[in-house]
Parts: sequence; C-alpha cells; structure tokens
Amino acid sequence: MFVEASALYRYWGKAQLSKDKTAIGCHLLAWHSLDVAAVAARWWDSAPALRKQFCADSASAQYRAWLLFFVALHDFGKWDIRFQAKCWSAWQALNPDETSRNPPWNGKWDHGAGGLYWLKKDADIDIGHSDSDDFNDFLLVPSAPHSNQDWLPWMEAVAGHHGYVYAHHTIATADNLALSAGLAGRGATDKQVRQAWLQALEILFLQPVGLSLNDVPPPCSPLLAGFCSIADWLGSWSTEDTFAYQATQEPLADYFLRRYDQDAPTVLARSGLISQVNNWKGIEALLEPGLQPRQLQMLVNVLPEQPGLTIIEAPTGAGKTETALAYAWRLLASGSAESIIFALPTQATANAMLSRLDNLATLLFNEPNLILAHGNSRFSHAFSAVKSRAEKVQKEEGEAWAQCCEWLSRSNKRAFLGQIGVCTIDQVLISVLPVKHRFIRGFGIARSVLLVDEVHAYDTYMHKLLEEVLHQQYLAGQSALLLSATLPPTLKQQLLDTYGGQPGESSQDESYPLITWQQGNERRFFDLYAMPEHLPGSFSLEVNRRYLCEMLPDENLLADMIAAARAGAQVCLICNLVDVAQQAYQRLCRASDVDVMLFHSRFTLVDRGEKEANTLTFFGKPGDRTVGRILVATQVVEQSLDVDFDWLITQLCPADLLFQRAGRLHRHKRDKRPTGFLQPVLTVLLPDESDYGRSNFIYTNTRCMWRTQLLLEELRDTPLIFPQAYRQWINSVYKTEKSSDEPAWIEEGMQRFDQQEQSRRYNARLMLNTTQRMTPFTDDDGHIRAVTRDGEMSLPLLPFIETSTGRQLLNGQLIKTLNEFSVAETLALNRVNVPGSWQKKWKLEPDEEGVVWVAGQWLGDQWIAQIAGGKLIYSREMGMKVTPICSPKDFRN
Repeated sequence: MFVEASALYRYWGKAQLSKDKTAIGCHLLAWHSLDVAAVAARWWDSAPALRKQFCADSASAQYRAWLLFFVALHDFGKWDIRFQAKCWSAWQALNPDETSRNPPWNGKWDHGAGGLYWLKKDADIDIGHSDSDDFNDFLLVPSAPHSNQDWLPWMEAVAGHHGYVYAHHTIATADNLALSAGLAGRGATDKQVRQAWLQALEILFLQPVGLSLNDVPPPCSPLLAGFCSIADWLGSWSTEDTFAYQATQEPLADYFLRRYDQDAPTVLARSGLISQVNNWKGIEALLEPGLQPRQLQMLVNVLPEQPGLTIIEAPTGAGKTETALAYAWRLLASGSAESIIFALPTQATANAMLSRLDNLATLLFNEPNLILAHGNSRFSHAFSAVKSRAEKVQKEEGEAWAQCCEWLSRSNKRAFLGQIGVCTIDQVLISVLPVKHRFIRGFGIARSVLLVDEVHAYDTYMHKLLEEVLHQQYLAGQSALLLSATLPPTLKQQLLDTYGGQPGESSQDESYPLITWQQGNERRFFDLYAMPEHLPGSFSLEVNRRYLCEMLPDENLLADMIAAARAGAQVCLICNLVDVAQQAYQRLCRASDVDVMLFHSRFTLVDRGEKEANTLTFFGKPGDRTVGRILVATQVVEQSLDVDFDWLITQLCPADLLFQRAGRLHRHKRDKRPTGFLQPVLTVLLPDESDYGRSNFIYTNTRCMWRTQLLLEELRDTPLIFPQAYRQWINSVYKTEKSSDEPAWIEEGMQRFDQQEQSRRYNARLMLNTTQRMTPFTDDDGHIRAVTRDGEMSLPLLPFIETSTGRQLLNGQLIKTLNEFSVAETLALNRVNVPGSWQKKWKLEPDEEGVVWVAGQWLGDQWIAQIAGGKLIYSREMGMKVTPICSPKDFRN
C-alpha cells in the first residue's frame, strides 16, 4: 500500500492561535517530532556520563539510533484526526481538499496514551516492506516490527512526556481511545500515515547504523521518560532564533541536521543542562585557606572511584559535608555523573547549605547553575542573590547563565537539572511517588550524585520511600552518599540492601568514624585505624541530670540560667514542644533583664527569617559574645543552624538526637569562654516519675527514650567519652531485643509505637505500589507534603485584620493592593504553620487550598482572634499560641 509523500506534511504538531482561536500559524508534526529528536541527539552527543548510564552494555551508535527513533515517536498519538480536530483551521490550511467546514470530533484526546495505543493496534497489519531509502516521491507502508512487545517499554516511556507513564496493558483495552464508527474512514488514512512515519524514521535513524524495524531494540533505560520529556520541553522552545514554526516542506534529513546544528545547541545552552566539571584538585581546595583536612577527610582519596552507596558516619563537626562533597567531586571528575543533589531534612538546613555551596560551586563546575528547591525557595534571599548575580554575569559577559538559572528555578522539578541542586528531602522522595512528572525528578537524580544529610532524622515512612529512591539510583548505575552521626545497625542494613546487598546480610564494622561502601555483592569499610596518626582524639562531655515534674524547667534551673548569662555565658534551653518553649521564655523574661531570645517553628515566614538571622548573629561561629544571652528553642536548632553555646540544657530525647543537640555545645574552638564553662557541660532534664508526659507525642518510641535515660543514669558522676559513645549508645538504645528489666509502662507504650510503625510501613508500600496504577497528583507543595509525610501534617494558618479598606495582613499590607505577581508570595510570607490537630480541636475550616483564614484584631503588640472555645494569640516576640477561654471578658484581657 502506497502513501503520498505529502501526507507527512499535512499534519500539524503545534499551532499559534489568534484571539478567536483561529490558527495564524502552525508547525508541522513531522518538524516538531524532529525538533525534539535533534535536541535529544545533541544532548546525547554532549553528555558522556549520561551515555554511559544509558547504554553501558550496548553499542553506542546503535543505542543512539534506537533512542532517537523512539524520541521522534513521542507524539505518535497526534497522527490521529481526533488530535488534528483540536485546531481545525490549522488542519484545513494544510489540507486544502478538506470538504468538512466543522471538525468531525470535539471530544477529549490524550495523544500520549493514544500514541501507545496505536503502536499496539497498528501492528496487526501485515503488508509489504521496501528497503528503498527514497521517500521523496512515495512512501511504502512497512510491515509490523519483528516483535512489537520489545518496543512497548520504549514507547511507554516516550508517550508519558506530559506527566504520566502509561502501562501498555491498561491502554490496549481503553474504550476512550478506540475510533468511533463515524471516524473509521479517516482512521484508516491516519493509520497509513503513522506507518509511513515509522518507515521515514527507520530510514533516517536506523538504517545508517545497519538496523531496521524488524530488529529488536536493547532494554529500555529507566532514564528515558525523563530524558524524552526534557527534550520535548526544549524542542518546544520556539523563539525567533530557535525552532521557529515551519509549515513548508523540505527533505526530512535536511531539516533534522539543520535543527541539530543550529537550534539544539542554543536551547541546550539556555537550559543549563550541559555541565562542565572541573578537574579534581583534592579536598584541600574545598577548605578555607590555611586549614588542613580533618581526620575523616583523609579517607576521600582511598574511596572507590566508581558508583555505589556510601554511608558516612562521623560526629558533628568532623567535616562530613566537605568529605561528601569532595568524594562527589571525584566521582564527577571521573565521568560517573553530571551533577550533585544535596537533600536535607528542613527548609532551614537547605537554605544554610545553599549559602555554603554558593562559595564552592565554581570550584566543582565551570559556570554552574546552583538551584534551591523547596516550598518557599522563591522567598530565599540567598537564592535571589544567586539569580541576581547570574543575571549580572549575563549582562556583562553576554552569556546565557542567567537564562539557565531562571529556567531551572521556574519549577521545583527542574531544580535537579542544573549542576547543583539543594533541596528538602521531600523533593527527592517525590520521584518514586504518584505525582505528575515524577520521572523528571527521577531523571535528574539518576544523573547526579545524590547526597542525603541527617539520614537518622526521618521516620519509618520516609525511610521506606528513601530506600526506593536509593534502589532506583542503584538500577540507574549512579551514586548516593548518606551522612549521619551514626545509624542503628538494623536501619543501616536496610539502606545497604538497596544497592544490591543480600537481605539479612549483617557484616558491619563497629569502627567509628566509619565510611561504608556498597555496590552489588561488594561491601567495603574505610576507617582511620590504618592511619593511627589521623585517629580523632577522645574528648569528654560532662553530663548532669535534673529530675523535674514533666521535665519542665523549675525556678532553680531558670535562676541558674540567668546567673550564667550574667556571667557572660551563651546559654541554650531546647524544649520538645513549642508551648513549653513559649512558657519558659515568658518566665525568664519576667525573672530578669538578661537578653532572652525565643526561636521555634510557629512564626510567620517573615518573622522566622528574622529570628533565624538574629540567632546566628549572636550564637553563630562569628557571633557577638560580648555579653551573655539565653536562647530558648525547639528542634529548629537541633539540625538547622551552626550555633555554639557555652551551656546547653535539653529535655530528654532519643540518644541520637541528644547527641545532635549536644553538638551545639562548644561547637567551635574559642580562645576564651566564661568562668565555670571552660569545659562543655550538658544538662538533661528527666522526669521525676515513670512517664515522659507530652513528649510521648513527639518521641513515640518509649523504649528508646527509656534506654537513653538508663544510659544517662549509669554515667553517675563520670563524663561521656566521644567519639566512642556514638556507636556504643546508638547500638544499645536501638537494639531489637527486649530488655529483661523493662517496666510494664514501657511495654504498653511500645505496643502503640509498633502499631504506628506497621501503619507507616503499610502506607509506604501502598503508596509505592500504586504509583503505576493511579492518576497522579498535581505537582504542588500541598500534594508533595501529603505523599511524602506520614502522620500529622502542619496546618497553614493565615491571620489577618478586617478593616474598612479590606483584609490587612500582619505585616500591614492590604491584600487588595497586591498585584497578581506578588499576592501568592505575600500570603505565604504571612502564614503560620500550626499543628494539624488544631483543625479538629478548635474547629478551624481550611479553604480549597488548605489554608485557614482567621480574622482578629490588634490589642497592643498582640494579634488576637476568637475561635471555638479558645483564642489565638500571635506576636513577633512569642509566635502563635492558642489558649482556652471561659468567658467573653477573657478576650478583652
């Protein structure tokens, strides 16, 4: 069966519409398909590390041919009258002989699913095939490929470029994709043209390397869906100088080569995808001038220069971050990866890491794109400064650096496509969950060395998702580096299993500090005992215990804190709950005129940023220590900030978090500390009875809490010796065997904890197993939090004042005066995240976006709002709190 060559030039792929929806210009479907293939080809030819990941065991030229062949089929579903009917005026312009004035179809048509559907259905034909390479005069419809089943994984990947990868077995029986009887005639023509397009691509890409449609393609890479989607984005980047619309005919090969030579390099440069790694210069290059590598950092030079899973266990302040970055640099320079992604537990830690990496980025890459990705990244002053600097470089040097940064930062899913991406862990976990375009993140991660900090900080649900992320890295042949003070043996084993380790394999080294490397069946340990001159020296930490009702600070403790501050000490009290911190702060302020600060998570983003900046100003490494001060805080200082205290007091928490908090005590070497605080002293508040009170709601593993308390009590008057205590305490606290002397109330608490853990594991498996079977969530912050966190979510609350001129925010801005570009940012900056339990308890009603709007009034320096059974109170000093009220007069007080 013959098809006229002109048939391929009668289908439009993109259309430019006027206000009345009439096409004023169109781009042929053949041209758009080859635009995307040209980007893919140029990208492939410019990225040796990516090529290695795609086809480590395949002939590169033949793999490239199959890759371009299938990428050019990504819009196969547009060769269908139902898609062409979406812009009938474009179809009429390309088909002057069209007799119908109105489109024959006005329903929905998913051309992604449709392309996969037609690839299966069209294969039923059995007609002649020609070896001719001349299709300028006619096209001979080819027979079905040798084995259509071998094509399906490839087609599934490229057909999912609009956000969801369909499984072919769900498409084959989809009634909404079948042609109606009234379209049968047009469908027969479409089918012939689709087969002609296959032959054209065979001649263009397969035949030059000795392949045909009857050959079997190699296994499909898990990177293909993301690769094709990004190539489609860039191939659609139509400007005056790139991929301009064209409706005229020319030989397909000529068009492809022109776009490959002229347009594809331009859009790739503007996108920032192509990285240039600087040569490895040793870890010394990452350190401040004059500093020598620390003990742990000496191991960088002996680690394997090949992809694998690396777990770095070392105490706070040992230089884990520089060790991981240096090793990642080695892997990059060896050609194993193209970029780095650094995932952290909180937005505050991500912001801090961005500033840290900003100073190092140009050491690792030439003209790097450094991108911050989390729900509030657009409000980060540090990230804004990065983008502004890139814009300045563009103006001065005429380069596309700023365009790269702007394009990559426009969406969190693109943050992983630059050279260095800094993000919260949620942005990484989403790559294995049912969220639209999740495979874009998956692709970005798979081409990068993935660094995950504070691995111990995540719950069971998040760890199960992280294990799947790591397993995908293993399948992609890429590296991951995990950083922690130390990990319980069971958790560490589960993480190692993701990289091909045998389940149940328990060979672990008890050395500390320690770097463990895993790849397949090979596991290697790297410690400092082979280099005794580099072994870290032991240091002691004095621990004293105070038994208090519900672990709440009493008058004697507060008096001691005030006396220490008056003597010049920098004192910190870390509380497990926000309201406990608020109460302690108020009592301290009432008791003295010492400078007392409060820092927790229940402030507006504007006020929290100021609190964080002030905390660093006074308690950071270069902080002002001319007078003593007190900081009352929650877990926000546990991992987020580089702060240094002379005396640290903390409520009891699990051993690993206790050590994390203790790492803020005498964190930096100083020539002078106040009298009485020359040696570090950690004070731990313990309960005076057999219960951990409301801290049970934060730390639900009562056995872990109890064992930590026992170890503290066993110290008696002896100091805690580091680094030995890290491994000894964590292994003891998290051992799986039940202790014989465990009291009944601990067993009861563990029954509740085990039920919660089973639920978290089940929810994680359920979410992972439904990834390919459910309609994906929209890629927005709300859905990301919903699927990456298990348990109580925070509730965004937006306080405002109702005035005669409209709603006024706490920062004084009137909402109606905000333009459409600033309103979203301003509202986000004025929100306060409160516990999700408040919604039911205080009958708070969120809007369709999940935000609770609450009207209140200013009384002095406090904003106060009445709610069902209580009142909300906010101040820049205290943050948000809620109190019950008994009568209307309480509202006036």
